[in-house]
Amino acid sequence: MKILLTLPGPLFPPDTGGKIRSLNIFSRLAKKAEIHAVSFAEPGDEAGVAEMKAIFAGYTPVFRTEAQKYSAAFYSELLVNQFSFWPYFLAKCNTPDFRRVVGALAVGKRFDLVFCDFLQTAAPLRELTGQPKVVFEHNVEFLLRKRKWQGEQRALRRWIYGAEWKKTRQIEADVCRSFDHVIAVSDDDRQTLRREFGTTRSSAIPAGVDTDFFCPSTERPEPGRMVFVGSMDWDPNEDGAVWFLQEIYPRIRMSVPHASFAVVGRAPSPRLRAIAEKMPGVEITGWVPDVRPHVAKAEVVLVPLRVGGGTRIKIPEAMAMAKAVVSTPIGAEGLPFRDGRHIRIAEQPDEFARAVVELVNNAGLRNSIAQAARDEVVNCHSWEPIVAKVEHILEQTMRQSKRASAA
Repeated sequence: MKILLTLPGPLFPPDTGGKIRSLNIFSRLAKKAEIHAVSFAEPGDEAGVAEMKAIFAGYTPVFRTEAQKYSAAFYSELLVNQFSFWPYFLAKCNTPDFRRVVGALAVGKRFDLVFCDFLQTAAPLRELTGQPKVVFEHNVEFLLRKRKWQGEQRALRRWIYGAEWKKTRQIEADVCRSFDHVIAVSDDDRQTLRREFGTTRSSAIPAGVDTDFFCPSTERPEPGRMVFVGSMDWDPNEDGAVWFLQEIYPRIRMSVPHASFAVVGRAPSPRLRAIAEKMPGVEITGWVPDVRPHVAKAEVVLVPLRVGGGTRIKIPEAMAMAKAVVSTPIGAEGLPFRDGRHIRIAEQPDEFARAVVELVNNAGLRNSIAQAARDEVVNCHSWEPIVAKVEHILEQTMRQSKRASAA
C-alpha cells in the first residue's frame, strides 16, 4: 500500500497530544506501508525535518513563516481574515505551495490513497482527485470553536469566535461529505459528525498509549502535589489552567494547606504566568523534554478543561503511570473510563475541589482508582491494535473505491 500522508507540521518533537497520537500511529504504519509525507515546516524545524525523513519512505516539507501568537502580525492577520470565507486556522494552511506539492506528488507517484491528518490539511485538498481520500479528525473542529464562542464573555473575542465556528462548520461539512472516509478519535465524535453532516463512511479509533514508556515510577509522589499536562498555546488548555487557579485551587488549599500545583507544557502565556505568580505553591514549567518525571511527582493528575473536542491523550498516559485523574466531563469526553472506578469526573468548582481533596487525603481510594485505570489502559489501549484497525480502514477504503470505479 502506497500512502500520500499530509500533516500540519513535523511530528518532532512530539510535544502535543495530536503529534503524539499521529507519531505513534504513522511511525508504526510506515513499517507496513510505503508512506510519503508532506507537512508544513518553519525555519528552525531542521531537526524535526531530519527525523521525518528517517521514519518515512519519503518526506517533503513545505516551508512557511507563521506569525507568532499574540504578536502584532498575528492580530493583523486575524483582523484581515475576518473578511475571508476561511476561518483563520484553516486559511494559514490553504497555500498554493502546499496544494502544488501535494498535487504534483499525487499525479506522479501513483499512490493508492491520500491520508490527511487533521482538517487543516484536508480542507485545502477538497478538489484533489485521482485517489481515494481519508481524513483523520482529531477534533470536531467547528464544535471546539463553537464551545469557545459559547463560553466567551469578552465582546470582541466572542464576535471572532462566532465567525470562526460558522466558517469552520461549512468547510468541515464539505470535507466530511466529500472524502471517502472519516476517522474520528472517539465514538462520540463519530456520532457528532454523522448527526451534523450526515457522515456515514466513518470509523472511530480509541485513544492509545505506549504502556512501556508510560509506566508506574518508583519515585514516591510529593504529598498534595497536583499536575496538569498540556500545550499552553492551545486555548482550551490555558482556559482550563486559569479556571482551576482562580476557582478551584484556593478551595483545595483551604482543606490541604500543603497542596501544590504544576502546569507542565510549552508556551505558557504572560497572562497565565502572572496569575500563577500570585498563587502559593504553583509552578509553571514551560516546555519540558519529558513529562514523565513531573507526572511521577503528582498524587493527582488534573484535566480541568471547559472547552475541547476529540479525546485527551494526556488522560490515558497518566493512567498508564498509575495516577488518579480528576477531570471535567468535557476533559474526559469520548473516553470509555468509568467515573468512580477509573477516574473522577467533576464539573463545578466545589465538586472538582472535593474530588481532588478526597483523593489527596485518602491514599487507599487514590491507589485503587489509579491501579484500575492502569489495568484498563494496558488491556484496551495499546497502540498495536489501534494501528491494525487504521490499516484495515485504509485497505477497506481502497477496495470500495476500486469497486466504485469499476461499476
